[in-house]
Amino acid sequence: MKHLSGDGRLSTGRTVALIAVLSGLLALVLRLYFVMHAQVLQDVDRDPFRGDASQYYHYAWNMVHRGVFSSALPTAAIATPDSFRDPGYPLFLALAMKLTSSFATFYGFVLLVQAVLGAITVSLLTLAARQWLPVRYLAVSGMLMAVWPHSISIPAYMLTETLTGFFCAVALVATDFASRSGKRTEWAIAGLMWSLAAMTNAVLLPFATALGVALWLSRNVGRRAALALALASLVLPAAWGMRSIELPSGASSTSRAATNFVQGSWPTYHDAFQLAAQGDIDGIHHLQWMQSEIDLLQKDPKAGLAVMLNRMSERPMTHVTWYLWKPALLWAWDIRIGQGDIYVYPTRNSPFFNNEPLQPLEAICYIANPAILALMLLGIIVVIFRRDTPVVAKAAALLLLFVTAIYSALQSEPRYSIPFRGVELLVAMGGAIGLFGWISQVMSRATSRKAG
Repeated sequence: MKHLSGDGRLSTGRTVALIAVLSGLLALVLRLYFVMHAQVLQDVDRDPFRGDASQYYHYAWNMVHRGVFSSALPTAAIATPDSFRDPGYPLFLALAMKLTSSFATFYGFVLLVQAVLGAITVSLLTLAARQWLPVRYLAVSGMLMAVWPHSISIPAYMLTETLTGFFCAVALVATDFASRSGKRTEWAIAGLMWSLAAMTNAVLLPFATALGVALWLSRNVGRRAALALALASLVLPAAWGMRSIELPSGASSTSRAATNFVQGSWPTYHDAFQLAAQGDIDGIHHLQWMQSEIDLLQKDPKAGLAVMLNRMSERPMTHVTWYLWKPALLWAWDIRIGQGDIYVYPTRNSPFFNNEPLQPLEAICYIANPAILALMLLGIIVVIFRRDTPVVAKAAALLLLFVTAIYSALQSEPRYSIPFRGVELLVAMGGAIGLFGWISQVMSRATSRKAG
């Protein structure tokens, strides 16, 4: 921690703790303000309501009332087990349901807890970066994580993003501790934390293994530590996989991955979704064509891939351009599969609407978003090529590369980047440090030449 302050380890530790607490408190105030003022139209307890949130609620309801993990409607006579959705978030909702006595109290409890988890995430990420970013940059990144509009609004939705972001923050802190202690037990704990994130969002399932391999190849950790990280991260998913192995293929998470893979290969998917949501017949037909490809891919993968490749070959440059654009789309601003802007479901009385108190904040962040993305890319390059970079910084950079690659191959949607926005801001701050350092070197050399 010597690079952070000249006042010694104790004073720096106190400064970092203060930054973590203050940024967390700011985050808490803003998230509570949003969930208590915004009115989100997500009637998940009503059968006609459709969407991810509805399915998560049904899973939780069936676990509490029927003891089975199923997306069946509460009105259904039989709840058939499935694993289409990951179990982490439904378990969180089921616990909330057990602790409350009515839907109204359950709903309010979930949103308030999510607001608290979002705030804790900011503090944890600040602590994770304490060995990596100088104090003043740590303070700026803590403030940005606290005020970023996507992160403020997402706790108001009954979706996985808040919980996934929280577990990723916990895992990064655990990874930091393990890297400094070097003990296999702590690497195993870090792996377990990554597995909790993966059980909430299966996209992260291979990440801890990939991280362990990368750290071993770069000689940041030994082979046994890398194995402890990887194996511990697979314990919970393996147990869940054993439970799901005999379920019908169409009811598994593999089926959902196939769906996202096909949808993500259509450059027109987001537009078709929006049109279909408005009742447009062309949009509905477009989604039906996509569904026919999905069904074929699940029934006969070889034939399904052949159909997809044939479609792409008819307009090759369109699809090449589309896939090149998908990484930037993931980190773009407007949510595509939803209401647009920072809203997933219809939302009224948002503090970010025009003439509301937080509207100027959103405007500033909206303008800064492309620059944040550019600095994130620069930060990843800095982390990869600097030998003295802390392990936690490498883990953060690899996490961003990993999720960008996976979502670019599947379905790229700005909502999916929300759990990782805090990590993006930390890595972007590292990129800013690298950029300022380079500018300083260039100016110093120019001054030296003039003096000579």
